[in-house]
Amino acid sequence: MYLAIKEILQNKLRYSLIVSTIFLITFMVFFLTSLALGLIRANRIAADNWEATGVVLSEYANKNLTASFIPEASYQDKLSDDVAALGFMSVVTNLKDNDDSEKFNLSLFAQNWDSFIAPKLTEGNYPTQDDEVVVDESLKNYGVELGDEIQLNGSKTSYKVVGLTTNSKFFTAPVVYSSLTTYWTLQGTLDSSRSVSALILKNDQMIAADELTQVTEDEMISRIPGYSPQKNVFSGMIVAMIVITGLIVGIFIYILTIQKLGLYGVMRAQGIQSRTIVWSLFCQIFILSLIGIGLALIGIWAITFVLPTTFPSYQNWAAYGALSLVIALMALLGGMISLPRVLKIDPITAISE
Repeated sequence: MYLAIKEILQNKLRYSLIVSTIFLITFMVFFLTSLALGLIRANRIAADNWEATGVVLSEYANKNLTASFIPEASYQDKLSDDVAALGFMSVVTNLKDNDDSEKFNLSLFAQNWDSFIAPKLTEGNYPTQDDEVVVDESLKNYGVELGDEIQLNGSKTSYKVVGLTTNSKFFTAPVVYSSLTTYWTLQGTLDSSRSVSALILKNDQMIAADELTQVTEDEMISRIPGYSPQKNVFSGMIVAMIVITGLIVGIFIYILTIQKLGLYGVMRAQGIQSRTIVWSLFCQIFILSLIGIGLALIGIWAITFVLPTTFPSYQNWAAYGALSLVIALMALLGGMISLPRVLKIDPITAISE
């Protein structure tokens, strides 16, 4: 360890290049991880808030919530404290009577306000009328405040925001919560064929019925269009960059080892064992990796102060810790590229070179 630290201090510029490389790649890995976790979370956090043990969809929907329609006759007698009806649809929203206001996409969840899937409020109160709604507080970024009136899908009816909730996004869009009556009104089925999108279950409830199928929440989420490809792409990028980190560190260390063969030859001639030299080499890699990873952790923490609030990023320090360990191990494995040259050092030949 002493030899490793002493050499790093004597060659600050040379080793700072390795630290910079580890920092940049590790920071990119952390940033991509934050982005991946943010997108995954934005796709499903509203559904995770249900803490459901099962979801019932129409059989033909292929486990896809957006394609599921359950007629009122098929679910009305199945509702209970552990079984809640959910209506889902995508809506376009804007502030009432404001033609210049920005239109933005929302996911609409409709339910009975006394059911267990009703959102937890951070501000305001639950609706008492059908023209009142609860929205995710991230809508403040679009100028929607508590007490404002919004329009849904260009409806003539305005809906007053009476409550705010948090961490409620689905399909990466903020969620607006309404009553089932509002949901049927927007669908145009209030006076005809009423239906819901799903039945949400808790306490391990089971429902068996013709033309219905029960799945887990994860199975339903996995069928969200684009969800699985997003996960796979980001996972592949993160794994590739971790492997690249190991290769780059290995190449750097290999080049430095070749340059120091004469020094290692002198050390061997002085009776210093190969394992001492190898230990010093790996201590160098560990120290350099530790500094680079530490700087990346500071960087990923600091970047949260400059990213816009609408950016889909989510910090998970447990994930960063696991990735840091993997990156450090990959760097040590990369250092093994130099191991054969160190072990085969012949003092006389090395000195003559």
